[in-house]
Amino acid sequence: MTAITEWLNAIAVSGRLAEIAMAVLVLELAVFLFVYRSADIRRTLIFNTLSGLALMAALRSALIGHPALVIAGFLSLGFVMHLGELRFRHRALRATPAPPPTPRD
Repeated sequence: MTAITEWLNAIAVSGRLAEIAMAVLVLELAVFLFVYRSADIRRTLIFNTLSGLALMAALRSALIGHPALVIAGFLSLGFVMHLGELRFRHRALRATPAPPPTPRD
């Protein structure tokens, strides 16, 4: 194996790869919270990020050998955060007024 392959294998097995992905998610959230000022968009972004973080935590737990109950807990938390995101997204879509009808020729 090459040095890069060995390094990638080492950070994957240690769970560092999932930790790096989690850090990128948090950085992405910080950027988007700075860009978007709407409370509805911010809520959706936060729940989306929390869902992703929970999935990455489940991946990390599996990689480092935690029991299945811990992995299932993180997956369940991710699902709950996903449902929260869908709720806020649905509410935001319902609050958006419908476009005016277009005239027919």
